[in-house]
Amino acid sequence: MTEDHYHELFRLSDYSPIAQFAINLEHRIIHWNRSCERLTGFSAAEMLGSDRQWEPFYDRKRPVLADLILLDDFEEFCRLYHDQNPSRSSLVSRAWEATGFFQDIGGMARYIYFLAAPIFDDRNRVIGAIETLQDITEQKQRALVAEKEYGNLLQENMRLRSAIRERYRFGDLIGKSRAMQEVYDLIAKVAASDIPAIIYGESGTGKELAARTIHELSARRHEAFVPVHCGAIPDNLVESEFFGHKKGAFTGAHADQPGYLDRANRGTLFLDEVGEISLPMQVKLLRVLEGGGFAPVGSNVIRIPDLRVIAATSRNLREMVANGGMREDFFFRIHVIPIQLPPLRTRKEDLRLLVDHFLAIYGDTEKSPVLPDSVRELLNSYDWPGNVRELQNVLHRYLTLEKLDLNDTAQPDGDNTQPERTVVAPIQSDFAGLRTSMDGFERKQIETALERNQWHKGRTAVSLGISRKTLFRKMKKIGLV
Repeated sequence: MTEDHYHELFRLSDYSPIAQFAINLEHRIIHWNRSCERLTGFSAAEMLGSDRQWEPFYDRKRPVLADLILLDDFEEFCRLYHDQNPSRSSLVSRAWEATGFFQDIGGMARYIYFLAAPIFDDRNRVIGAIETLQDITEQKQRALVAEKEYGNLLQENMRLRSAIRERYRFGDLIGKSRAMQEVYDLIAKVAASDIPAIIYGESGTGKELAARTIHELSARRHEAFVPVHCGAIPDNLVESEFFGHKKGAFTGAHADQPGYLDRANRGTLFLDEVGEISLPMQVKLLRVLEGGGFAPVGSNVIRIPDLRVIAATSRNLREMVANGGMREDFFFRIHVIPIQLPPLRTRKEDLRLLVDHFLAIYGDTEKSPVLPDSVRELLNSYDWPGNVRELQNVLHRYLTLEKLDLNDTAQPDGDNTQPERTVVAPIQSDFAGLRTSMDGFERKQIETALERNQWHKGRTAVSLGISRKTLFRKMKKIGLV
């Protein structure tokens, strides 16, 4: 086959946006397309017929990838390109590839992706080699920036994990207990990846706060955090709420409306009470989570969002799967990394921190209210079935009404058998007269409780929410024994 035949064979390549050149068995250039001219700054007129294919890339003569393909010397290829990720191509048969950085190609510093393959005639004989060159500088720079950000994120999470044991709060989560330290550590690890996570916990334990903390520590922290309260969406609106809708899709659709998935694109979608999602909707969300995308209501155009999913529930999802209330494939898609938030009754050592936090929020802007020890003991003796949210509401009510009333809190399973827990307690916002006020308050409460219980110390201690030992100590202190 003559070189004229070669030129005819490669004529169409001149219109390709990808730089290409080819050499014959004598290692001389027989094709140098226009994109190769633009990339390297070397014209076809000066390159054709020569063996200068090395010149745009190196300061001395050496084999390029196409030369090594003709020599069929993979070992030499790996030696010469050892710092440029040499490998066999997984896409093109008998092709080799590499990626290298060059300070000056066509007057610019560039990252170049090389791929070379043999050329065969109609009798399957090698008659030359073709090499393609792709400028991947922008893609490489984006990858390096992402790698740097990821490295910074890992370092930040390592720093956070090392500091967790000395911290009493993590994001908006508060607590120094061992259970919360374990939660903090897991959140820091989860935030460093994009893997789906699910947060388990009773109502009021702070599942959304945990999800927000993961988001704020992740690489997506500059994008939207979109909370979805799955149990609050009417069945007839659930598709429109998640996927959005086009104008005219249904009665009342007067304009295009983005859904939760659109708003969470590049950010985090938080599915609160994920167990409330219906089986048909689970199928559609599963398609999205598996990369199949979604179409807004009234549209056939598929959108594929880039988002991270964090789910939360107070229900036992494994039981739901067993009972047919949740699809198994949907369960395993969202249940990748579980995080269990402890109930407040199991971490009473965090109670003082939480109380002080809420008093500072709801109290006077200049001075936080002072809570008498007797009130703190009553708070500490309570089981908090509503967890941190219930504590927050009780303290807010206390600061508003100057009355600590745990009876207003609903008991689980309709249990109203707990002893009366209503305390009228003046709020102390200054230290002047604090000791006198506290002593007078305690004496009045103890005397009232003793009279109500015919001076039976055991029943009196229970009604006050303190131990017999504490009751006896306080009675002795105020002169009642």
